[in-house]
Amino acid sequence: MKKKFKIFYTTCENKIDAKKIARNLLSNKNAKCINIFKNVESFYVDNDSIVSSEEIIMIIKTHNSKKKIESALENIHPYETPIIVELKANQPNKKYLDWFLKDSE
Repeated sequence: MKKKFKIFYTTCENKIDAKKIARNLLSNKNAKCINIFKNVESFYVDNDSIVSSEEIIMIIKTHNSKKKIESALENIHPYETPIIVELKANQPNKKYLDWFLKDSE
């Protein structure tokens, strides 16, 4: 089966949690590369109130299925209800894709 380049988006509360998630996903071969963006301000409605908080954005690059990524994140993510969404992505440049697929099982 041909492996495809996929990107997933999630957020978490702080950089410590983001690094734990990243290390777990990488060491268990659920991701090949993860980008962590620090301190974005999120606004949302919770219990009929507008709330704001600082969060960390994580971009997860993988060849794994959405089901596998959801399962992995739900087991390690500190949020009770994390967002886990697959972003539509075209295949990257060939040199990056060759590196990305190297050693992937």
